[in-house]
Amino acid sequence: MHSDGFLQYGKASVLIDGQFGSTGKGLAAAYIFEVIKDQYDWEKVVCITNAAPNAGHTTITAEGRKFVTFHMPTMGVLSPNSPIFLNAGAIIDIEMLKKEVADLGVNPNRVFIHQNAAVITPEDAEYEKQRSSSQTKIASTQKGVGRALARKVGRDGRVVRDFASDLVNSGFNISTNDANHYLMRGFAAMVETPQGMGLSLNNGFYPHCTSREVSVSQSLSDAGLHPSTLAHTLATFRTFPIRVGHIYDEDGQIIGNSGPVYPDQIELSWDYFRGVEPERTTVTKRVRRIFSFSEQQYAEALVRLRPTYVHIGFCDYFNDEDEFHRFIDILARVEAQVGVRVHRFYAFGPATTDVIHDNEVYFNKMALGRFFK
Repeated sequence: MHSDGFLQYGKASVLIDGQFGSTGKGLAAAYIFEVIKDQYDWEKVVCITNAAPNAGHTTITAEGRKFVTFHMPTMGVLSPNSPIFLNAGAIIDIEMLKKEVADLGVNPNRVFIHQNAAVITPEDAEYEKQRSSSQTKIASTQKGVGRALARKVGRDGRVVRDFASDLVNSGFNISTNDANHYLMRGFAAMVETPQGMGLSLNNGFYPHCTSREVSVSQSLSDAGLHPSTLAHTLATFRTFPIRVGHIYDEDGQIIGNSGPVYPDQIELSWDYFRGVEPERTTVTKRVRRIFSFSEQQYAEALVRLRPTYVHIGFCDYFNDEDEFHRFIDILARVEAQVGVRVHRFYAFGPATTDVIHDNEVYFNKMALGRFFK
């Protein structure tokens, strides 16, 4: 992987999902960190996110450490000296946040939360779990995220400054600034974006979508950053995209439909894959729906996100090396059609040691040999 300059002092780089989520963003962030960790002064790298507890990101490091983040940016967990900024677009479950930093061993003193970030109340979560709620009908994760954000938009929601004393007493910092004050002081920024572009409120499959827009520009906007501050974008994809599972009632009838996909996709059965257990979402534990790869979605994501780097997850779902190479040919053809050139790397498992980059695919035949016997 050509990682030189992925982070730039005075600039922000963005990690974002180009499909429907669960493409391996945590793994991608961890792999990037391991590649570049000796190139930067990590006390001068601020790790930023607009995350919410409706999406979890799983990481397994080269040393075998496994952890899941909900509010925290993965790179901020891996770098013990970096400040962490939960920006104004974040949506906070306060008790879950406290438990998360404790479980991850993150010192809350280096976590700065924007005073205008939305806060989820127990009433928000209970509302979404009602059978008649719109969140049930679209098979959302029902964590109260959409309700909390809707109340914030209506100006009657709760925000972080309403809970400032509780958070400060727990060691957190309440911020009144955006991320510009970091960049102006010479920091580099890594902005990690939850969920996926295909779930975007404005450009996804409305109403079967998330409550926010998922784009590079929105990620920067939530952090208070101008588009001119962008250094690089790392976009994540997977070989067989997923959507969250439907919600069923006690009689097995669908009462929550997670929505459609692109016209060039078909829904697959988990029996289609050899030796692969059905996936469950990190948050809801529902079995995911899985689909064939969409060239249309990949093309749209390349045009909208303009990534420098592309992470392709779940390459181990292919049956053999020939199938993998045919897939690479598809990626290259789509990239040529839309005129976006990228550096790709591929994950054949859940750990950073399962990731290889383009050079290894084309110039090191043994690199693939350990994955395809």
